[in-house]
Amino acid sequence: MVLLKRVLVAVFFIPLLIYIFYVGDIALASFLALIAFQMMFELREMFFKKDIIVPRIIIIMGLIVFLASIYFGSVLIFASLLLTFIVIMGFDLFKSKLEGAMIRGSAGIFIVVYIAVLLSSIYHIRLLENGRNLILSLLVMIWITDSAAYFVGRTIGKHRGIFKASPNKSLEGFVAGIIFSFAGSFILMKFLGLSMPQAFAAAFSGGIFGQIGDLFESILKRDAGVKDSSNVLPGHGGILDRFDSLLLAAPVFYVILYFMK
Repeated sequence: MVLLKRVLVAVFFIPLLIYIFYVGDIALASFLALIAFQMMFELREMFFKKDIIVPRIIIIMGLIVFLASIYFGSVLIFASLLLTFIVIMGFDLFKSKLEGAMIRGSAGIFIVVYIAVLLSSIYHIRLLENGRNLILSLLVMIWITDSAAYFVGRTIGKHRGIFKASPNKSLEGFVAGIIFSFAGSFILMKFLGLSMPQAFAAAFSGGIFGQIGDLFESILKRDAGVKDSSNVLPGHGGILDRFDSLLLAAPVFYVILYFMK
């Protein structure tokens, strides 16, 4: 039943996701803002599990930072982050809540940077020349990596427990994900019109940092004592669970592409 739910959700959302990333512009910005909202909500709930109560306004501040990151320059991004810091610390200042102020402030900034700032890199990739195919190539690399790591790890994976954050992940599966991503990069060159450096950058970002991004979120979930970030997607967990790979792979990909120009 769980597998059926996963397949049905995937059948519905994958074509929709590809279409939104293909169209770009306001559709992509709106979609990213929506999932950023949900991911920040889920991450805030995870902090609750550790008795770290971050004010609800952090989600609104995160959206402001996200919009500044995709539409405006570095000065307004800096200004929005500064405003976020002032608001977070201001809550404790005017409520005279001293105990735990350092943790709450750090958690609030972490939520905004981890979700809002890193997620904005997806939009910036889409704005690059041939950005439509570049962002689709990263999605393809992550899907290839995840599938290869899962099936190889399940069939021949023997060396497990290499990452305490994800004990079921095997060394064989992790390496297979990287190998298959680089093998798939030749498909990108043929069907998406990417140069060899661009295709390898997509394979490097999705194959290595996509998996690391997933492990980073696993650290947070293990620490919070939860299996999934939420149950908003039947059989898949939360939105953060589905986009954790992109949160690291996309900014790494964008930085590489930026220096390749």
